Amino acid sequence: MSENKDKIRIKYYECNMSKIEHVLAYFVFAVAIAAILFVYYRYLPVSIIGGLLIAIPQERNYSKSVTKKRQNKLRLQFNEFLEIISISISGGSGRSMENAVKDSLRELEMMFNEKADIVREIALIVSDYERAGIPMKEGFRELGMRSEIDDIISFATIYSTIEGKTSDFGYVITQTHEIIKDKVEITMEIETAITSAKSEAYMMLVLPLILVLMMSSMGGGLMDSLFTTLTGRLSATFGVICTFASYVIATKATEIEV
Repeated sequence: MSENKDKIRIKYYECNMSKIEHVLAYFVFAVAIAAILFVYYRYLPVSIIGGLLIAIPQERNYSKSVTKKRQNKLRLQFNEFLEIISISISGGSGRSMENAVKDSLRELEMMFNEKADIVREIALIVSDYERAGIPMKEGFRELGMRSEIDDIISFATIYSTIEGKTSDFGYVITQTHEIIKDKVEITMEIETAITSAKSEAYMMLVLPLILVLMMSSMGGGLMDSLFTTLTGRLSATFGVICTFASYVIATKATEIEV
């Protein structure tokens, strides 16, 4: 059973969350959003209904982010794989690409674990090569199609182009790895800056909520008009719209492709 599961060819550009994970994520978003709405409205039916409705697009966005994170994780793992085989091929031992890929499995398992995506994918490529005679270049090409990761697609194209056509195969693979490595490092630097900017944006989004909670707890009817009058309700609605609009803008603004 586990062997068949390991041979499943995942489409990394699609969401691979289970139904339970989708339901759990939706429930968490619904509760969190309902709590935010209750702070502004102090009216339970509106809070619950609003939470249930707004949680739908938020869960979808979360699913997309999970898919993106898994692709990014596979990209980083593939970079480590390239470093292993480039060292193996360019070591002067005359080792073939096929042997380098097979030998890389042991190091990848030690570096990550046997359930890591890169370990499972390389094991699939090796298995197809040994049992079905499918060339490894086809395995990498197919992985590139399923992952929609530019680095893997580029490597597969270069591998198919130069295989058996040059004596500097190891040099080309090493140079390919260096280019992809530089791109990964730049991407990580950008993501670090984005993470910092996201943290600041989220703090700014939380501040109005904290202020409303603090002023509500002071007593003396300071915030009663917000929860009981038409003008107060309209002001609360405007605040809620601004809060969620700011969240969407902050999220979209930090979605940078490298």
